[in-house]
Amino acid sequence: MNPGLPLLLLACLLPWLIRRRDATVAWALIGLVSMALLWPALSIADGIPSPSATLARLEPWKATLAADGEGQPHSGGLDDVTFQVEPWLLFLRHELRAGRLPLWNPHQSSGTPYWANGSSAPLFPLHLLFALLPVQLGFILLPWLRLVIGGLGAWWLARELDVDHGPALLTGLIFPLSGRLVGFLLYPMANALCLVPWIFVACERLASGRRGARLLAGLTGLQLLAGHPETAVMTALLSTVYLLVRGGWRGLRLVGSPESGRERAIWGRFVAGWAIGGAIAAIQLLPLAFYLFDSTRWSAWQAGEPMSLALASRVALRFFLPDAWGHPASGDFWGPFNFVSTSIYCGAITLPLALAGAVLERRDRRWLAVVAMTLFALLGAFGLPPIEPLLMILPVVRKGLHHYLAFGFSLGLALLAAVGLHRWLRATAGGVAVGVLAGSILTFAALASAWWMWAGEWATRGQTGRQLAATVVTGGLVLLLLASLLLSSKARWRWLPLLLSLVAVDLWLAHHRANPGLSAARLYPPTQAVEWLGEPDGQPYRVAATSFALRPNAAMVYGLYDVRGDDSLKLANYEKLYGEELGRPHPTFFRPLERWDSPWLDRLGVRWVLTPPGAAASAAGWRLRYDGEDARLFERPTALPLVRWLPVGDEGPSQGDPPRVVVRSPGRWQVAWALQRPARLLIAETWAPGWRAEMGGRAVEIERVDGVLMAVEVAAGEGELELTYRPPGLLWGTVLSALGLLALFGLGRLEPRPPVH
Repeated sequence: MNPGLPLLLLACLLPWLIRRRDATVAWALIGLVSMALLWPALSIADGIPSPSATLARLEPWKATLAADGEGQPHSGGLDDVTFQVEPWLLFLRHELRAGRLPLWNPHQSSGTPYWANGSSAPLFPLHLLFALLPVQLGFILLPWLRLVIGGLGAWWLARELDVDHGPALLTGLIFPLSGRLVGFLLYPMANALCLVPWIFVACERLASGRRGARLLAGLTGLQLLAGHPETAVMTALLSTVYLLVRGGWRGLRLVGSPESGRERAIWGRFVAGWAIGGAIAAIQLLPLAFYLFDSTRWSAWQAGEPMSLALASRVALRFFLPDAWGHPASGDFWGPFNFVSTSIYCGAITLPLALAGAVLERRDRRWLAVVAMTLFALLGAFGLPPIEPLLMILPVVRKGLHHYLAFGFSLGLALLAAVGLHRWLRATAGGVAVGVLAGSILTFAALASAWWMWAGEWATRGQTGRQLAATVVTGGLVLLLLASLLLSSKARWRWLPLLLSLVAVDLWLAHHRANPGLSAARLYPPTQAVEWLGEPDGQPYRVAATSFALRPNAAMVYGLYDVRGDDSLKLANYEKLYGEELGRPHPTFFRPLERWDSPWLDRLGVRWVLTPPGAAASAAGWRLRYDGEDARLFERPTALPLVRWLPVGDEGPSQGDPPRVVVRSPGRWQVAWALQRPARLLIAETWAPGWRAEMGGRAVEIERVDGVLMAVEVAAGEGELELTYRPPGLLWGTVLSALGLLALFGLGRLEPRPPVH
């Protein structure tokens, strides 16, 4: 039995110890449904949610994993989880357990920032919990908690908007099980997504004149620490739209009625909440800002072309048929973009109920604000006017990926569907019928359009049966909802459990394959080639691989040091060198090394090259050192030591003994020497702002060599140099975070006190 199974069952039962029955039911329901979504992992004795069966396509894992049985499905759209996210988490866990803050990652790109990379989230509570737990339980509990936190937040938000407990459960199911959160469930982005509804709870409390500023500040601080700053920026944008339509626009007047004064106070607390949240997260945000401006993501990355209306309308059909273009788990996805970025399915009956809710609550400013936020998110995610030009004007937002705004309309549709169900239960049949009928017509029109456009493609690809089944399910659920309008109010309440069950099953069927299960033993398993590389010989070195073998973030898992890199933020100075001397550059994605005759491979200390089994050397002079079924390893005898002497002025290199590496750990070098005459000591690690050097307790200047490497001038005699890395802005960020936490406790004084009864 998977040990995560009894743990999650126990976690579902724990809330029964509290007295709030409605919250207990919501927790238990969302927790159990989340377990069902993770069943591909829980059904394996040592299973974890992971798409890393993709490793079986690459050396050196191909032979090992193929012999172990490769038959598990995988999602090609989740490659970043395998090649970035899981190594980041394992590196974080290793460093924290070693008693070190994970400030620097020496294992790829010849060294690159880790704390400031924007996705590592080293201080996010769920990541800290992951570091404390055994690896298998950590990988299971992390996504489960994301689903439960997101679902409970959505349920609570619906309750804040006066939706009855039963209908509010619909929001608690739709939001976490929709395509956005499920599609990004294993990414740091899910940390930020699961907090979105809670932030809207705080905003609604502010708008209704209740205490919410402290809650907003704490939640925004957590979201900014969550590992996906873009989601936090977009949450701030959507919550601003919500508050404006909710009535806050009156507070933007300089003079006006007492009502405008009250609204100004609301805006003041709203801005204070976000500002204090930013201060709380400054310990990560300030280092990120320094790194961002030095990265290719800022200097070289450009937003893509806006989506055409025709393409947007095709993508929108995935509202109705989640696998309209196949599925990566089946190996037959053929649509534009990638599967995850277009995962927008929220359930068959969500849209009809949402339209009913929008029709019936059109005079309530709270629900008008929900509608406005939903439309803003929809148009922004699809890159449509008038929102797309507005987003491109905003200085930071225009650098983002706007399709991430889809989380806003997932939440909005879930809320509107809940209030539509609320009215459905209360038998306001006339208004409900109008919205449900309009949504049903739209659904059937969309299904007909999909068949008109893609019936031939489906037949060619052998997908007709699957699409027919999905169409029958969607159409059947909508017809069932239409038929329910004939029931009495009392009968509808009896149908509520069935309706909630049908929604949960519908969303489970659509998304249960999104995050496949994998045996923990198959997650970056050891191979003979990797074990051979890991044998210490007393000399620091770097490795590389041909094509896509031994992806660079694997070095983080195995404790190797790679010359290649695969982070979403890359130091511009190193990427410039990589593009000029080693391979084709890319501002965000990994590109293989191509120029194997480059002298920079020697200068960077690339001693070992891994190739597929039987492959020939890619350059002259390589020596075959290991020849196995998993890979070949070639030694490059011309590789220079990572720590070596350089000439000073016109003099040649020092004639003394080679420098001796005393300590090498992430973000730290300690080197000792004995010299006959002055020399320059070079450390072939990527230079970045934040590196400091000390000799004998005295700070010394670091020289940038070719804009990439580091060197220090040392005097004759014996001595010791210590190089350490601390992200720029970390100290001031820590001070700001401490002040932010103090302000968080003092913020309650600015909030209105509850009335005394």
